[in-house]
Amino acid sequence: MPRRALVERRPWLLTSLALALGHAWFLVSRTPVPGVYWMALEALPLGLLAVYALLRHKGRDTQLLAAMLGFEALAGALTGFYPGFARIVLMLGWFAGLSLFLSHRSDDPDINRRIGTAGLFLLTPLLCYFAASRVGVPVPLFYGLALGGLAASAWMSTFAQSRVGVGGVLIVVGGVLQITVPEYLAGESPQAVIAWLALYFGNLVLATGVTGELRQREEIARVDWDDF
Repeated sequence: MPRRALVERRPWLLTSLALALGHAWFLVSRTPVPGVYWMALEALPLGLLAVYALLRHKGRDTQLLAAMLGFEALAGALTGFYPGFARIVLMLGWFAGLSLFLSHRSDDPDINRRIGTAGLFLLTPLLCYFAASRVGVPVPLFYGLALGGLAASAWMSTFAQSRVGVGGVLIVVGGVLQITVPEYLAGESPQAVIAWLALYFGNLVLATGVTGELRQREEIARVDWDDF
């Protein structure tokens, strides 16, 4: 990686990762954190990841990716105060991600992509429904559809399944687990820690996979044009 890239991009990524692990540590240790600081700790890991994505690659695709991460960050900050509104903001982020992956959908998907896409799109809303029913939390149908649509489109896209597809699956795991953790138990349940780590690392793997592949495609196109 060039020196300029190291200076401009990696600090954002490393700071995001450090704050995400700090967030998990506070959940595990059950250390009380004042409301404003907790909002920042919820938002900054994904917010900094959005900045990293914008710095690593320029273009509409990265803007959609950054919008997804930014909305997820804002939703995290609002969850403890306005959970219903936070879910709407979260779905807006997933719709931005859905738009990104639909613009890169595979024209001739293999059987693995077809089965994975169908499973994620159909099973995710069911998992959200059963998780919400188990704890008696009202979760709109569109929540599960948006989450399943995001993961399914990531799996069907032309991006690497080993990174972007798996990232979408981890986001589903985190999204479903978050439903099962009532607000008053969030600091006491191990599910809260697993949900946060799944959501963060899902977004991390997805974001680095998308931006890395976009840069690689751009470099290949540049070499081909130079040869021409």
